[in-house]
Amino acid sequence: MLKFYQKFLLGILLAFLLFVINAFVQTLKPSSFTLLALRAFSIVAGGIYFTIIFSDGVREVLERRKTGTLPAGAIIIPSIIKYIGYILVFIGVLATFGVTSAEALAGGTFAGLVFGLALQPVLENFFAGILIISTGFISIGDHIRVLNSQIPYMAANLPPYKYFSREYFEQGLEGTVVEIDLFYSRLILENGREYRIPNSILLKSSVIDYTSKFSKKLYVSIRVEFPLDKINLNTIEEEVKEALKGFEIEEGPYLSEQSDKEHIIILLRIATDVDNWKKTKSEALKRILALRYKIVKGQTV
Repeated sequence: MLKFYQKFLLGILLAFLLFVINAFVQTLKPSSFTLLALRAFSIVAGGIYFTIIFSDGVREVLERRKTGTLPAGAIIIPSIIKYIGYILVFIGVLATFGVTSAEALAGGTFAGLVFGLALQPVLENFFAGILIISTGFISIGDHIRVLNSQIPYMAANLPPYKYFSREYFEQGLEGTVVEIDLFYSRLILENGREYRIPNSILLKSSVIDYTSKFSKKLYVSIRVEFPLDKINLNTIEEEVKEALKGFEIEEGPYLSEQSDKEHIIILLRIATDVDNWKKTKSEALKRILALRYKIVKGQTV
């Protein structure tokens, strides 16, 4: 990737090349409209190029100062520079064709009403983006689930017994925030696909933040069936506790319910940190299943 000074030097070269082209074409004595069109093209090409490199340069400088999460200024300030640059390019093109500020203002009053109505969804996303960035509604790097009826999702197909347990599943779109623009936000889903959500929809959504800054623990439910004819109902709870020695048991174990006449369900909740809960649940379940195997078979795994 080119550094800023290299991009700037390329911009100077581009500006010089455009100047030479304009000077050469002028010697050919073309029509006045051709000259105006060429000057307008030069303004657009040069203006957009310098606008992009300056906004990217400011973004890189602000990103180097980040501490933990990307600062809001690293998103808002470069975007503002970019849009101001585009406006200046537009004004320069108008000036090239001899449109005065008074004429532009008179025409802009009517055009503003038309474009204001036509661009209402765009403006809604723009202001929603400013609110999302400035308030920290979500941050880059957050692992979130977006709950909104306007976002399509597939309901989880759970085994039938799950609907009779105390566990639940969360419907919605889950992914990691990788970019927040002024118009849309970008998520990378669990399957690796990129998903872009308009900011207006995102701001109206409920969001589950799995990387919460306030909650450092996650409570995981575990349920295992034990055969009634193989266990001692008076000691099974203590046996499960002993098997899970070293884990932080938040609730239980309890004899929760019968799955049928021959089996009883043992239910408990353990506390773990939000980053390693899958590994913790796996290890806890492994120990309980080893206990079940020992009770049923009368031997260790």
